Amino acid sequence: MKKLILVLMIICLAGCAGAPAKPPTGCENSLVWKSGFMPDGQELVELGFAALLTADPSLMPQVKDGAIKAWRLAKDGTLKGAVTELLDILNKVPQCAPLALFALQRLDLDKTLDQCDQQVLLDMFHNIALYAGARDQDFSGGLAQLDSPQQ
Repeated sequence: MKKLILVLMIICLAGCAGAPAKPPTGCENSLVWKSGFMPDGQELVELGFAALLTADPSLMPQVKDGAIKAWRLAKDGTLKGAVTELLDILNKVPQCAPLALFALQRLDLDKTLDQCDQQVLLDMFHNIALYAGARDQDFSGGLAQLDSPQQ
C-alpha cells in the first residue's frame, strides 16, 4: 500500500512539474509568452550573464553599462536596441552563455512591447546590471551617468 501511494505521489508531482507554465492573466498575447521566451528565457539569460561574469570578470563594466542602457531602452518601449546591447556582449563570447544567446535570439525585435513584455524585460535587465555591480541609483539617472568614471 505504501508503495502504491508513493508511486501515485510521484506521478502527481511529475504531472505538475511537466505542465506548461501559463502566462499571467492579461499577458496571453505578450511577445515574451507567445515567442516562447517565457517562462524560462529570462532565467536562462540571467544565468548566462552570471556565468559570463564568473568566467570573465573583466566584462563587468561593459555588462553593467549595457544592461543599464538596455533597461532604459526597454522602459521607453524599444526592444531592438535593448536586446542588441546584450546580444553584442554575448556574441563576443558565445561559448560562455549559449542558452542565453539562444533565448535572446528568439525574440522578435520589431514587435511593440506591451506592459507584460516590458515588465519581464525590465526585471531581466535590472538583475543582469545588479550582477555586474550596478546599484539601484544607477537606474534613476540619465545616460550621461553611464559615461562618467566610477568612484
